[in-house]
Amino acid sequence: MFAFRGGTTGCGIVNAQGDDREAKPAPESDVSGFDRRLAAAEAKLSGARGRNGSSEQSVSARDMSALGMALRLGTELVAGLAVGVAVGYALDRWLGFRALFLILFSLLGSAAGMLNVLRVALQNSDKAS
Repeated sequence: MFAFRGGTTGCGIVNAQGDDREAKPAPESDVSGFDRRLAAAEAKLSGARGRNGSSEQSVSARDMSALGMALRLGTELVAGLAVGVAVGYALDRWLGFRALFLILFSLLGSAAGMLNVLRVALQNSDKAS
């Protein structure tokens, strides 16, 4: 086992015998055995990938594409509403109204967001056909 040796002149890790000998490298037989096991595992894995890797990859790509589309549609909707609220709030503060423009531009912003979502969804369905 190794232990920690500290002090004012130096510190380091020492082995169980108390001396500062370096750790010995692994014997050559262990390294060649590891290389053999690694090559066998890679061959087994490449065989499994050859049988069903392409179908799994295409399913994964479709899932990620659907996730990306869902995130884009949600972002379009929220962005339209956020811009409408910001413009309405700024106009209310500038012109001195309570919430007239905030309500009006919130509705306009949400309608714009829904139109953007519809446009993107229709564009995506045309590509899929």
